[in-house]
Amino acid sequence: MKRSIALLLLLPVPALAQGSRYGAALAERWCMACHVVEPAPRTASANGIPSFSAIAAKPTTTAEQLKAYLSTGHTRMPDFSLSNGERQALVDYILSLR
Repeated sequence: MKRSIALLLLLPVPALAQGSRYGAALAERWCMACHVVEPAPRTASANGIPSFSAIAAKPTTTAEQLKAYLSTGHTRMPDFSLSNGERQALVDYILSLR
């Protein structure tokens, strides 16, 4: 059992890459109507909504902060009822844009 857990600890890098790829697909499907989601200049878009690159570039952006933001409803952002895995994939993708 302990050996299995130790082997799982070797998986984060590939798992993170998978998560960020899945997060990119989710962002393209759900977020790009309002946000610039692909790697882009680190500025807000014309509508004043920050690009994912701009969000990632903020020194205050952390995985925990993004998860909390994506877990609560916001007046400007629709509630997509993200699963924990979807939320984590979006966080992984956003942070991969640093």
